[in-house]
Amino acid sequence: MRRVSGNLPEEAEPKLVPTTLDLKLDQTITGTVTDENGAGLPGVSILVKGTQRGTTTNAEGKFKVDVPNSDAVLVFSYVGYLPQEVVVGNQSQLSISLKVDTKALEEIIVVGYGTQKKRDLTGAISSISSRDIAETPSSNFLQNAQGRLAGVDIVRTNGNPGSAPTIRIRGNRSINASNNPLYVIDGIPTDVSINDFNPNDIESMEVLKDASAVAIYGSRGANGVILITTKKGKEGKAVISYESYYGIKKAQKNLNLMNGKQFAQYSRVSRGIDANDASKDNTFFSTLESDNLKNGVEADWLDLILRDGQQQQHQISASGGNQSTTYYLSGAFYDEKGIMQASDYRRYSFRANIETKLSERLRVGVSSTVASDLQNVMSNGPYTNALQFSPLVQPYDTDGNFIAYPNPREGLLASPLLQYQPGQYTDERKKYRIFANIFAEYTFTKGLTYRLNYGPDFSTSRQGQYGGTLAGSANTASVSNQQNFAYTLENVLSFNRKFKEHSLNIVGLFSTQTNRFESSGASARNIPIESSLFYNLNSAETVTGINSSLTQWGLVSYMGRINYSFKDKYLLTLTGRADGSSRLSQKNKWAFFPSISAGWVISDEAFMSNMKALSFLKLRAGYGSVGNTSISPYQTLGGLERSVYAFGNDPAFGYALNVIPNPDLRWEISSTLNLGMDFGLLNDRLTGSLEVYKTNTTDLLLNRLIPITSGYESILQNIGATSNQGWELSLNGNIFHSANGLKWDANLNIFSNKEKIVDLFNGKDDVGNQWFIGQPISVFYNFKQQGIWQTGEADEANKAKQKPGDIKIADVNGRDAGGNLTNQPDGAINADDRTVLGSTVPKWSGGLTNRISYKGIDLSFLVYARQGQYIRSDFHYLGGNNWQGRYNAINFDYWTANNPVNKIPRPNAAAAPLYSDAVRFFDGSFIKIRNISLGYTLPKAITSKARISSLRFYATADNALIFSPYKLVDPETANGIVGGSSPMTSATYVFGMNLKF
Repeated sequence: MRRVSGNLPEEAEPKLVPTTLDLKLDQTITGTVTDENGAGLPGVSILVKGTQRGTTTNAEGKFKVDVPNSDAVLVFSYVGYLPQEVVVGNQSQLSISLKVDTKALEEIIVVGYGTQKKRDLTGAISSISSRDIAETPSSNFLQNAQGRLAGVDIVRTNGNPGSAPTIRIRGNRSINASNNPLYVIDGIPTDVSINDFNPNDIESMEVLKDASAVAIYGSRGANGVILITTKKGKEGKAVISYESYYGIKKAQKNLNLMNGKQFAQYSRVSRGIDANDASKDNTFFSTLESDNLKNGVEADWLDLILRDGQQQQHQISASGGNQSTTYYLSGAFYDEKGIMQASDYRRYSFRANIETKLSERLRVGVSSTVASDLQNVMSNGPYTNALQFSPLVQPYDTDGNFIAYPNPREGLLASPLLQYQPGQYTDERKKYRIFANIFAEYTFTKGLTYRLNYGPDFSTSRQGQYGGTLAGSANTASVSNQQNFAYTLENVLSFNRKFKEHSLNIVGLFSTQTNRFESSGASARNIPIESSLFYNLNSAETVTGINSSLTQWGLVSYMGRINYSFKDKYLLTLTGRADGSSRLSQKNKWAFFPSISAGWVISDEAFMSNMKALSFLKLRAGYGSVGNTSISPYQTLGGLERSVYAFGNDPAFGYALNVIPNPDLRWEISSTLNLGMDFGLLNDRLTGSLEVYKTNTTDLLLNRLIPITSGYESILQNIGATSNQGWELSLNGNIFHSANGLKWDANLNIFSNKEKIVDLFNGKDDVGNQWFIGQPISVFYNFKQQGIWQTGEADEANKAKQKPGDIKIADVNGRDAGGNLTNQPDGAINADDRTVLGSTVPKWSGGLTNRISYKGIDLSFLVYARQGQYIRSDFHYLGGNNWQGRYNAINFDYWTANNPVNKIPRPNAAAAPLYSDAVRFFDGSFIKIRNISLGYTLPKAITSKARISSLRFYATADNALIFSPYKLVDPETANGIVGGSSPMTSATYVFGMNLKF
């Protein structure tokens, strides 16, 4: 026995698969493998049929392999091409041309519990690939999908490192229950954080949007389903990859604070003093401020609390396999430092995806990730204090010592830098998570397969907080621990066969899902050793709180789906799923969710044969229902909580129900009608999809106010209804592909969703919660500003009990003699004139992606837009605190008799302006250059000499340019509120490399 490795010339560079043979090698074959255009194909697999012996082609498509004799058969195979077998005979040199496998190139889409060709889909599904996901460096793969998926609204939550975006699929259906989608990762559903998953490990992402597509997930798919497929190994030689990038984050702002002179002028005007008259400064400025004003000493507090952030990631992965076992292994380190000092996020993640064939019928495998997160979060204190602090004081004294309260005039308003001082503030959050899918798949006979999935999801987290004594109060500390263990057990039986012109796929499922959540925590005050932070609460003078809890829920499901097609052009899908939820009482525990959808590939009909420009056309229609029970697991039963009662001077403790139990609670039900069209033009140079839909959601779970004599404020009931309707357009174009290698591809998606509340309790608006029938769920309800009363309008202003420089409010409503609202002006401004100003829901959103490549150079950019949304700017809050308002240090263009602007009223140190809230509302529409990326891939002629498969360098700018009528900061926000407690977002500039061996 001897081992054969082969001796190859350096210029060929293929690698033989080591094997042990008894045969003597007596024939050497060399050659080239090309595509249909004659271009060499690198990495083509070449095997001697019936043996484990083989090689692969080098960068030019050349190969060399030894065969035992002239009867040997060489098998050439390459992804996307038809395999080819060649009998060696007496040949010593071969020229092989592989043909494209058009069927293999048809796009395969992951659907629930299986895959389908895109042309066979009857539901509404959007998808993106690993290229799109990895194109934008970030901690969260959903941020990378922003602007790329029609009907999927992804919005950044805030600027904190490690924060996850908010995602809505075709709008908000529920008012009280969750509107978050279900995530299914490698077949296992989860509704826990997806921040623990490395974006570079993801192969594809599909979004199921209509009820006919999501009904297979029943009650858990009420808000849409996001299917994540991670990368897997492929048969062939090992591929080693190293990816790395480093970036700088810059605050995205046009938020300028007043300098000393401007602040002094503002302060004088607010007291009715001429802006340049300094004679009375000592009546409102501290001596320190007056001295600093004279000497030109000032501070920009916003610049002092901000910094340039950093972002980096390093990942190494290995993938490959043979005919029996494939593997994908990766490890990654991600580190992000925010633009707010002391805020950062760090993640270590490891993935192992391994599959092996134990026999011709049995296949087993595991898809798993292990992650460790560490996040330090800075409170909003430094941010809000910086926006209201006098610029005429300094953070440090002349000896460089920090001053906790720099301005005697501002009393207990602490320095914005207080929490940055050592030992003064800590909010540390740690998390460990293990998520996996362990499966076994057995094939009984051709087309009949049974699969067992077991998906454990275990996470443990700890949050520790500490506040120091420098502020002059006792130190405080708290710690909370959480453990969540969920598991999914699925039994899936599938049948897939084709009988002449009939194709049939049947899937049956029985699954159980359970979740157990434990939490405990404690808080204390006056810890004697400050350096112990939150690690030694038992040493504290006072323990202020102890808590612990346990919640569990379970779900049992039965599902069946039939996909049928005739002649590959008449398509039908029937789905039914029954769910039983432990969250509901016995009589309402079970619900059945059916759906039906159909498709017609009309372009395959004979009467369409003369329409040469139309290469593909499919019409689709679907209808189905899904449910939602995202409520407390014990909402139908109620829970006990401890209460204190007073008997004379003696306290007594007892227990009472925390809520009124309601055993009549039912599922929220969402029913969707979806009509769609998929098309291709000019031999599919332009492809696209158009969708129109309407979703009605009934039996909303809402709290209804009840008489206080009951001992409770409200009870949860099934009352109310909402609707969502809209359209989506997706276009993909191969704009230009030249023979010399210049390519230009573009993708456009644009969509609009109109959500509204259809019904509430007793058919009446709920003004207290700002829920209005006929309006979106989230709206801004307030007075409407018409401008500022000007000098020439003094008489009219006086009628409204105002004067020039005050806020002018629109008179939009009045009442008739019977006390009914008329929706007509009545000459008076009062509470009836409050109106719905706008919604956080945009009128339309979309994204345009362009990719241009020429030889080794590639350029891509993404334009992202949200139009017609309203925002509330808390930077413009004018009420409450000293002088004009909390944020009196912002350099606003305010009204004076000589500066008759029409937005910001005259300053008034004595009181907040009347109707001051009305100033805060703005059109938050924007268009962003969301991402620009420029890359260069070195020629293979260079990299192959170093035995490198590919090497690419790139530079990326993310969130770099914003165009919006709102000018202060980035108006992108999930809840419609900017400023205040929401840290601003940043622009990120990244340099990176991708290396493969």
